[in-house]
Amino acid sequence: MPENFRFSPLLVVAAVALEIQDALTDWPHLPRTPLPIGELITVSPCIQGLVTGVGAVRAAAATALALQNRPCAALLHVGVGGAYPASGLPVGALVTAASECDPQAGILTPDGYRDLGGLGFPLTTAFPNRIVFDSPWADWVAQQVAPAPRLPFATVQCCSGTNAAAELMAFRAEAAVENMEGLAVAWTAGQFGVPYAALRTISNLTGDRDRQQWNLPVAQAVLAQAVGAILAAVRVESGRDCS
Repeated sequence: MPENFRFSPLLVVAAVALEIQDALTDWPHLPRTPLPIGELITVSPCIQGLVTGVGAVRAAAATALALQNRPCAALLHVGVGGAYPASGLPVGALVTAASECDPQAGILTPDGYRDLGGLGFPLTTAFPNRIVFDSPWADWVAQQVAPAPRLPFATVQCCSGTNAAAELMAFRAEAAVENMEGLAVAWTAGQFGVPYAALRTISNLTGDRDRQQWNLPVAQAVLAQAVGAILAAVRVESGRDCS
């Protein structure tokens, strides 16, 4: 890690409280600040949590409000996600994001799907519908949870509840994991110049709803352990002012 890299203040973002509360000591009594969208939770002088609400619109708006309210050195996005069947990831697996992609934004034409680049409005200069996470912060987070794989994620507005949808989204995004907020939070963090990293556990397989093999308690437990370990490491790196 570069000597000038700052770990704090750190913002830990989740869509819903269930994805973050088990990793934080004394959750019911932590100070809270309601935002017009979302809620900030003060964990320590150098760590804040943010519950955004589900979906890209809420996630982007709440993240922007939080970062405008208090500048952060880094952002850690945590939650559960669905694994595309072809990924081979089992329920309960821990994964970090190598990238986030929107496989739905664009246009459907008689010749097939065209992404944002095909419309002339690419999301980034490097990729039309994708953000790649190659910062020192993302590398450091991945190292803390190794050997958990670092894989491409897909952010969708409509979850893949059929096998056909799961296959199509996995193919378009070249992704292993599906979620509903990642790209929105990552893009917003980027606009504020805040390094982004994402950590998720697999709560279910995507595809036909009656075959999705949900196990949310297991996913929550694995996620809480991993997030707790990362926050402990951040406190060590940041020194006594982060207690």
